Amino acid sequence: MKIAFLGDIALIGRYDITQNENVKERLEVIANKLLEYDYVIANLESPLTDKTTSIIPKSMHLRTPVVNVELLNYLHINAVSLANNHLFDFGKKGLEDTINALESHDVEWFGANSKNLLKEFNGEKICFSGFCCYSTNGTGYIEENNKIGINTLTYDNIIQQLEKDKNNKAFSILSFHWGTEHTNYPKYDHIRLAETIAMKKNSLICGHHPHIIQGVQKINDSLIAYSLGNFLFDDSTSIKGNFTIKQNENNKKSFIFEVDINESKVSNCKYHGFKDGEGGFVFFDINTELQQISEPLEKIDDITAYETKRKEQFDEIILEKFGKHNLKWILNRLNYYSIGARILAIFRNKKYLREAEKFLGGSKNA
Repeated sequence: MKIAFLGDIALIGRYDITQNENVKERLEVIANKLLEYDYVIANLESPLTDKTTSIIPKSMHLRTPVVNVELLNYLHINAVSLANNHLFDFGKKGLEDTINALESHDVEWFGANSKNLLKEFNGEKICFSGFCCYSTNGTGYIEENNKIGINTLTYDNIIQQLEKDKNNKAFSILSFHWGTEHTNYPKYDHIRLAETIAMKKNSLICGHHPHIIQGVQKINDSLIAYSLGNFLFDDSTSIKGNFTIKQNENNKKSFIFEVDINESKVSNCKYHGFKDGEGGFVFFDINTELQQISEPLEKIDDITAYETKRKEQFDEIILEKFGKHNLKWILNRLNYYSIGARILAIFRNKKYLREAEKFLGGSKNA
């Protein structure tokens, strides 16, 4: 069973049919490559909805017209994870529109409304599950009695899912939306969570959210790709139009994560690097670069030094993307959306810190 995993997809800008009538020509090279696989999985970050207004407080909202669902078919994408920090940007309506669009075009989905995807291929059972971490400061998380929304990445939810997969005799594939944007280094507590999962059950973890690639790690018979970077993305503009986030070169680089699964194990994997350039997609050998950013994950003796290095890279890229936060910058962003997002972030961070303690302690008790 040969599966391809893809990074973040936002069908915006030049990847929006309503803005670029030649988008399929641009995607032809990558579409032909994806024909090689038995099953193709991606993380869909832009809700498929024609709704253009939202009361959800976010500094950046993502959405794409429903018609763009046909691009998922064109790319031979079989299923998408909806567990991310943007699928609820336009509330329940945006989520419902997305699900309706996917189902009307035979694209399977998981990661929302407590749904996972149990598949059987030639006698091989595989369960696809998606979870979004509080660290991404999303909205619409499923909590307490709320059954509609995005599946939440908590320690208890993950352990319960692994137990279900074990009872179903299914190989676990986990799509995690986690971490910090704009850094090649995953959060230390997420590395420890991955270790816990690997010690409990053979699994494969595919990560998203940082928008640049992070390392790949093998623990026991489990494989973890902390971030696949962006698969399809373009510059994004806030809902009020007062600022735009530009893609840098690292945002335009990703890889197809190719995995063979046999007898509930990863029997083989390959990394097909590609760049999103002005002339279209170009494939390149990413193996050396991926090895270099993966090596520091194997042994972290000094946690403080590791986290400092991660923060330094984050601060450097944020300065490059947004410049210094002077008075003009602050005033330009003082509105309902940005202020509301900042307040919610405080509460989300408190919840995340509680979960992080469990992530860090979990590996000791696995």
